Amino acid sequence: MCGIAGILHPAQSRPTADRLSAMAEGIRYRGLDGEGLWNDDPEITLLHSRLSVIDIQGGAQPMASACGRYVVVFNGEIYNYRELAEIYKQHGARFRTASDTEVILEGYRLKGPAVCADLNGMFAFAIWSRDSRTLFLARDHLGKKPLAWAHIGNSFAFASTLEALRALPGFDDTISQVALTRYLVLGAFPGTDTIYAGAQALPAASHMTISASTPTVSGPPVTYWRPAYGEKARGAEKVLLEGYEDLLTDAVRLRLRADVPVALTFSGGVDSGSVAAVARHRLDCRLACYTVDYHTADDPSEESLIAEACAAKLDLPWQHIQYDYHNDLLADLPDAYRVYDQPCQQLALVYSHRLYTTIRPYATVVLSGNGADELFTGYVGDELNRIKDLAIGGTRWLRPLLRHIERLPLHFRTRVPEAFGAGLRQRLLAAAPDAATGEAAATVVPEIVAEAEACGIDSVMDMAMHVSLTMGAGDANFRVPDITGLDAQVEVRSPFLDHRMVAFAASLPHRLKVGRLRGGHNKALLKASYERMVGPEIAHAAKKGMGWNLRWHHSIAYDPAYRAAFAAAYDALDAAGIQSHLFRKAWGMYCDALREGHKVPPTAGTMMSGFMLGMWLQRVQKV
Repeated sequence: MCGIAGILHPAQSRPTADRLSAMAEGIRYRGLDGEGLWNDDPEITLLHSRLSVIDIQGGAQPMASACGRYVVVFNGEIYNYRELAEIYKQHGARFRTASDTEVILEGYRLKGPAVCADLNGMFAFAIWSRDSRTLFLARDHLGKKPLAWAHIGNSFAFASTLEALRALPGFDDTISQVALTRYLVLGAFPGTDTIYAGAQALPAASHMTISASTPTVSGPPVTYWRPAYGEKARGAEKVLLEGYEDLLTDAVRLRLRADVPVALTFSGGVDSGSVAAVARHRLDCRLACYTVDYHTADDPSEESLIAEACAAKLDLPWQHIQYDYHNDLLADLPDAYRVYDQPCQQLALVYSHRLYTTIRPYATVVLSGNGADELFTGYVGDELNRIKDLAIGGTRWLRPLLRHIERLPLHFRTRVPEAFGAGLRQRLLAAAPDAATGEAAATVVPEIVAEAEACGIDSVMDMAMHVSLTMGAGDANFRVPDITGLDAQVEVRSPFLDHRMVAFAASLPHRLKVGRLRGGHNKALLKASYERMVGPEIAHAAKKGMGWNLRWHHSIAYDPAYRAAFAAAYDALDAAGIQSHLFRKAWGMYCDALREGHKVPPTAGTMMSGFMLGMWLQRVQKV
């Protein structure tokens, strides 16, 4: 796991040492084991910071290919690098190291951009072709590893972090109100959006090529992969269950590859528990398990008790990490948030930081169960989407007749992505500070609808999975493990976010996700598998998620320190020219609802979006 950066510039305008030092500082936290710089050609400078995980002695970067034609900087891991190395050797590849980095180089030499389809992993990389004088940029299937770029004067710059780009003279770090509106509604910066007007992100599962002769982006990135929702898998439940277990086993097997110790973040629930059980029973690997929560004799945590019982059942070493949210959460937030180059809606990044820093002396690689909830309907209420789909399916053939009956819900009158897009447009217009910004923000809607259509989506359940995976849960599944993990110098890997598992989940019949409509029976296939490994008592225990006993939501309503922090954060929004009244209203409604006994007030998301944005603005001194 690493940080990468680079500048493609006119030969006569090499960046100064101070400029390169500033860029390097912007990616340094992502890897403290080594740094590298390559500028042998006059048009390009490549930078790298390294967290050593695979081939510790031989994997230093930037790395040149054996033939000398290509130079790469790479962030991430390619889990199937050993298998690919054997395949590429049959086509003439020569390897001087045992690193996954060199596998990318040889794959690109042999296949060009098509190498991306070979790679199973999380990655963002840049390859400089010395003969064609072109720069190739690529990002993994789900966008787990960040990669942003910017035109600055007559140069093209890219980096793992916006801070590395922001350090360059001439970079436009004006807050984009359009991108911010989309972020606050969607929970993520979609497509090419970033918080700054002067930078764009390379989207997930895409690549692009820049020429040194004209270092500008002339067209949209090329998409090399997307999941297919339209064709559901056929076969008996037993066959699909075995297919799931085989796939999960292979995903775990690949993610256990490391030249450093490996551990597991663990709640004992079906997600992390399945990873632990597969490693233990199928791969003969006893992973050390770590759980963070608040757990005392007077205030016991059911989650910690379940985790302890599950670890004992699997004969795994287990450690509980006590987190006193009463005193530590708000105090730890500034330090845990300091390396985030864009706002993040997840307050969980704070206790995740404690979790990862506690693990770091014992392991550098950490497995997790992230992603299973989004893929397999793990949230309360997901079962309602199947009920909607059953109703929609019975009237789908009537759509041409129903299309103009406006009193009917849109889902009955048009395809699901189009109906979602209509609702999203209204939400964007309502959230924007003015009509012009709202209309500009809404231009992303046709792109989101078109992508959903390209994936073959025409059900509420599939649309929910797609939106949650690609946008809503992006902070929790991708950015927090990436940024907070690397800040603690650990690499977080999730077998459920293997792109093959995403494809499997997209094709899984809905009856194997929601197995019972009344009362809910979500994650039906996963729980059936987990029960075979740990028994019904643990597999079907009521679960809420690791850290559930960290009841900071009560602190928001009752603790004066939280009230002061929220007020200051919303004041920061006003100082930055961002209207805070919607967030303040959501905050007030949230506190009132908690005092009235509601467990999860519906305005929590809006309230936290504004709070975390305000905290971020204070840190980057945008107020």
